[in-house]
Amino acid sequence: MATLREVRRKIGSIRSTQTITRTMRMISASKLKRAQDELERVNGYALRMEGLLKRMASRIPDNASPLLSEREEIKRALLFPIASDRGLSGAFNINVAGAVEGFVHENRARYESIGVYLVGKKIRDYLRRRGIAAAKEWVDLKTIGPEIAGEMATDLTGAYLAGELDRVYLIYTHFQSALKQEVRFEEFLPLKAPVSEETVDYLYEPDVQSIVDRFIPHYILTKIYYALVESQTSEHAARMTAMENATNNCGEMIDYLTLVYNKTRQQSITNEMMDIVGGVEALQST
Repeated sequence: MATLREVRRKIGSIRSTQTITRTMRMISASKLKRAQDELERVNGYALRMEGLLKRMASRIPDNASPLLSEREEIKRALLFPIASDRGLSGAFNINVAGAVEGFVHENRARYESIGVYLVGKKIRDYLRRRGIAAAKEWVDLKTIGPEIAGEMATDLTGAYLAGELDRVYLIYTHFQSALKQEVRFEEFLPLKAPVSEETVDYLYEPDVQSIVDRFIPHYILTKIYYALVESQTSEHAARMTAMENATNNCGEMIDYLTLVYNKTRQQSITNEMMDIVGGVEALQST
């Protein structure tokens, strides 16, 4: 049985851990609020871009942009997962990394090669341990903004237009609520937009090709930026939930160890009293 000193030491250690997890939960909650505000702002713009692409899809030629054209043979695929540099966020990073690993194992025979561009240290380390190397990675990102999204979009579209890739998949975590996030695995390039049922046509100024050449790259940048913001928001939500669960678990352990401490202390008092009573009886019998 543990001594009173050992139990007290464990209780003190768990209380210190609980203080840390409670503080981390508060920090994550604060970051989540700011991230949600940014997500709400970006979401409206991204939806408008999605709607515009949908309306344009049925009105522009199939060869208006190579980013819209399906390749005859799909031999080289690229996965573009977005995760995090930091841990302590539950299954947030593992879920994204697991989706990548599962796709690679299931589709090795389907493609001649499957490359990986990734965002985040945690998924990089996870895939390295399993023999999946990344051709390009973005880690230690201090801030997420349109500039870094533009860099990613340039690299992806450049490789696709150069013929190095035939299909690109985007993997990120969709934020549904503070308690629920889900991994999304989307075919990203070539772009595929659902055809609009609208029958109204538009006048294009200066011309259709000029608008397509400007719009498609901007749409890709917006999509990547939106995925980055959603992933960041989901990360803060997952970490807040994980730290709240850790704080609650610490409280339960403290309650249990306090009960053990009281029982152990009571047992030691009882043993001392039994020793005293036994000594008195021994003296009286002499």
